[in-house]
Amino acid sequence: MKKNYTFSEHFNVQNEGYEYLNIPLDKDLEAFICPFLVVNEKQTIIARKVYKRSLDFLKILNRNYIMKNDRLNGLHFLSNLKEPNEYHLGYSDSNKGKGIANVKAEVIFDSLSNNRFAKKGVSVTNEAQNVLLLVKGIGQDNMSDILANICRDIFAEFTEQLCVKYGIPTKKVKIKYYDNINNIWDFKIVSLPCYMGKHKILLPKNIISGSRDYCNRYNWFISKNYISHEILKGNLNLPNRDKYIKEINNGGKKPIVKHIYRDYRKAKSNLIDFVLKYNSSLLEFQDYAKGHLPAFNIEKFNNAA
Repeated sequence: MKKNYTFSEHFNVQNEGYEYLNIPLDKDLEAFICPFLVVNEKQTIIARKVYKRSLDFLKILNRNYIMKNDRLNGLHFLSNLKEPNEYHLGYSDSNKGKGIANVKAEVIFDSLSNNRFAKKGVSVTNEAQNVLLLVKGIGQDNMSDILANICRDIFAEFTEQLCVKYGIPTKKVKIKYYDNINNIWDFKIVSLPCYMGKHKILLPKNIISGSRDYCNRYNWFISKNYISHEILKGNLNLPNRDKYIKEINNGGKKPIVKHIYRDYRKAKSNLIDFVLKYNSSLLEFQDYAKGHLPAFNIEKFNNAA
């Protein structure tokens, strides 16, 4: 039976404190580039570059194509987002249709076009983590693919540096990336490691997460930090207020968050209502995500496999 080699095994990297995600080379890892982790890791150079690149890309997409409803040129712009197989991230081979290609580009364009914030030019949809949270139709797999494509040169440079550090052989290959200075898709020659005739690109492990449902987590955050406070203060006119409140031993009261969450949670398409009502919640949720959405634990993943 063929062994599923990891990158470090195949290239004999003798270092247990990998700064990169040690990907399997014969299959994909169900993990994703996480924009919430990117924005909260901006103290690092590479995360700052990724954040800036994604911000510029989404600004152009929203301003030049979504707001103008220029579907033809918008789809052409998005057609440069190909399946980023060199990272070995995402769902299994049987689900490769989830990658961004012609049909998926239509879904992304139409999803943004139908979003109240994006079509009105509200700036929150220029940030990848907000698009992931608020735009129905754009999930974690698609957002990860977007970042992998537009930042391919950034991640290739990271990989080149690691190859020099660990003495890994490389070959010259041509890659495509988004040039946010000139706002064009461009090509670049880089030196990358190869396996079975195909080049590989590594990612910093501190911006990778497993599968997450941000919609549910934001709903819980709103239920716990906003709606529950309103109920306790009597700001909501509720005929059955007691079902959301529990008396505690010292005579005080505490909200029953699971009941509030169950009754007040919104579908992803309606989360904008929370953003409009609780206008500080996006930034607060971003901080919450840093402490409650840790980076992907590949050791735990491997042990469960």
